[in-house]
Amino acid sequence: MSLLSRLQRADEFAYRRITGAGPAVLDPYTPKFVQATDNMAPWFLMSATLAATGGPRLRRTALRAILAAGTANAVSAVVKHLSNRTRPDTSAIPEARSPYRTYPSTSFPSGHTAAAAGYAGAVMADAPRPLAGLVAALAGAVALSRVHSGVHYPGDVLAGVAIGSGAALLARTVLPPRPELVFGAQTVPDGESDADREGSGVTVVVNPRAAAGAVPALSLTDVTSRVARALPKARVLPLSAEDDVAEVMDQAARTSEVLAVAGGDGTVNAGARAALEYDRPLLVLPDGTLNNFARTLGLTSVDIALRAFIDGRLARVDVGEVDGRIFLNTASFGSYPRMVERRDRWAERIGKWPAFALALWRDLREVSPTPALVDGEPTRVWWAFVGNCRYRTHGRVPALRERLDDGRLDVRVLSAREPFPRLRALADVLLGGLTGSDGYAERLTTGLSLSLPGEPRLLAVDGEVVEGPATVVFTKRHAALRVFVPALSSGH
Repeated sequence: MSLLSRLQRADEFAYRRITGAGPAVLDPYTPKFVQATDNMAPWFLMSATLAATGGPRLRRTALRAILAAGTANAVSAVVKHLSNRTRPDTSAIPEARSPYRTYPSTSFPSGHTAAAAGYAGAVMADAPRPLAGLVAALAGAVALSRVHSGVHYPGDVLAGVAIGSGAALLARTVLPPRPELVFGAQTVPDGESDADREGSGVTVVVNPRAAAGAVPALSLTDVTSRVARALPKARVLPLSAEDDVAEVMDQAARTSEVLAVAGGDGTVNAGARAALEYDRPLLVLPDGTLNNFARTLGLTSVDIALRAFIDGRLARVDVGEVDGRIFLNTASFGSYPRMVERRDRWAERIGKWPAFALALWRDLREVSPTPALVDGEPTRVWWAFVGNCRYRTHGRVPALRERLDDGRLDVRVLSAREPFPRLRALADVLLGGLTGSDGYAERLTTGLSLSLPGEPRLLAVDGEVVEGPATVVFTKRHAALRVFVPALSSGH
């Protein structure tokens, strides 16, 4: 008897033992659980919940986990097409336990188990133990239910666990756990502010729509009350849906001594542009979805930012510029702007983080490379980031920065190469320089030229999508923007 035949017999024996176990009173609940795990529903729901209720670390965990689950599910679908294993014989399965529908695909491997194992493996990288235990238990229940309901053999489930574990390792390479900056990035000290500590001469522009998962009116009330307590003489200007943000920022900067902005990175970008135009110091009050720039400065909450103003510590930081627009974090081209467009289109209906997860999933399935000339070199770009100052190089996605004063642009480009462009891009992301290829490149520079011959010519500038001309130039403005920073951030 061949080894394959022995494994098949052992698999069938284990299948009969598992399907014959368990009290009959639980049989009616098995199909309901199986149905609830279709289409990665629990993993999308869990990631959306973590993103909406958790801090930056849990949001990163949620993104890594849904990336792992989606990758495992996609790999399983490919293997299923190559496999010809039929589904198990379900004649001995009680009718009450039978799934609500039949599965037309082949039995090997279990895609549901692969997604569950991938999600659990990615979550356990850095989630609190109770959360990691809950997700692991749920993943185990998914694996068991696939066999107990007669949908898969145990071997199918074990293969799914192997695929999911590999996807989790991949996701941890792309979005690894990382320590947060404790005191903020290094900046250029600029002395102490002589602004009135009670807020006279300070205008605070509040964008209540920027708050992640918050009702706009509640967000406005919360920020306004905190500002009123800390800066009783400050003027507060709430933004409405009808307001032209750039115009409001211009007026606020022109008529004040200090411009404060409460919102996300897009709102802060608009405030920084006005602050540069009128040479005003900028106070960033983090009240958005990601707050990348504020967190990099060490301003992790509105209260910490208000304390930084009262302490009066000023610093200067670099800004990037592309096509007349500044960026404080990143500007990007390739597939990322299209993903951001989808996210923004869906965000009003399902929320920013669920919309981001769904847009990322669609992008991974449908993305095609963008033809471009990067510094005169023709290439087809999957995605590209141009960062304001050097980002931590953990995986291939820009993380936090340790300096905001280095005068450099951090350029990261993932190019498409034939044959098998998607597989080669995956290898480039995972292995980087170990592949000996130029598919993925990182470099520091002071300038970059970009030509996009096709239309639309989309750029994402600090998360806001704009359409640029055929040729754009990325440059740096060293130490151009004055900002308030916590006491230990300036020049540390």
